[in-house]
Amino acid sequence: MAKNARRWWSPWWAKGLVVVAVLGILFIGGSAFAAQFTESNKFCGTDCHEMWPERDTWQKSAHKNVDCVQCHIPPGPVSFVKTKLSASREVWVHFTGVSKKPITATRHVSNATCQRSGCHTGAQTSKTLKLGAPSPVTFKHDSEGHAKQLCVDCHAALVHAGAPGVTAPPANSMASCFSCHNDGPKNCSYCHEPPHVDRGPCRDCHNISSWGQGKSGAHPGGPLTGKHAQTACETCHTQGTNVKPDGCITCHGDQHNGLPNCVDCHKIAGWTPTTFVHPQEGPHVPAGDEPLQCDSCHQGGFGQKPGCPCHGGNPPTGD
Repeated sequence: MAKNARRWWSPWWAKGLVVVAVLGILFIGGSAFAAQFTESNKFCGTDCHEMWPERDTWQKSAHKNVDCVQCHIPPGPVSFVKTKLSASREVWVHFTGVSKKPITATRHVSNATCQRSGCHTGAQTSKTLKLGAPSPVTFKHDSEGHAKQLCVDCHAALVHAGAPGVTAPPANSMASCFSCHNDGPKNCSYCHEPPHVDRGPCRDCHNISSWGQGKSGAHPGGPLTGKHAQTACETCHTQGTNVKPDGCITCHGDQHNGLPNCVDCHKIAGWTPTTFVHPQEGPHVPAGDEPLQCDSCHQGGFGQKPGCPCHGGNPPTGD
């Protein structure tokens, strides 16, 4: 029996076991080194040239100080192994070029990744946010509906906006909300409570791209630009938008002794010259043989009833 055992443990078998052990150690050590190397930002951003667009957009984002693997490998050893196994496809594509599909992030960013220690805490996601102006929408990340969504469902373009294939709108835009809330574009009040009395369909004054600016080219007095586009409707229309604006003097001052309706004589697009045409009054204004200055009759200002001092304070009868 001992003789047979010595035959089995021959120098050939001993050498074979040593070779296998050495190869195993090299494989394990090499795998560990490769795993550690591929986790570095240098590998993702420099050595792997297919990922250069992602590197450039990441460096411009608010997450530029966060390592790539912090987001793209979920926490836990099991997730680490799964990620490395799935990444083997990218290695194959890199060296063979046989796939037309580009190299991308191999695993979706999970909520557990975003909410891991040192990142986005529950105290942050439980805050009530107000989005949009002048009629903000109340929003909470941990509300019943939103808590069921992946963070990247809304924040897909947070880090890699502009990279190939990243076409998602900003998370706090209406376009992003409408990707889930299909009824939003049909009825503005689905999300917004009007900050003013009912003025008919919101689309008459607002559109998705300029809701915060408040007004669109549908304004009856002409498109509002510059400071006017940034001014709340109520600043000018103090009695409602169905009434002529009487609040211009709030910003521009009272130029005509109490006349509030500037639009009777002025246009938004061209303040001067005015559109006012004085009715014909005898030989004086607007044309006649005896022209007079405005304050000759309007001694109390344009907002007061004119007097005729040359005629005893009353206009002549005309004979």
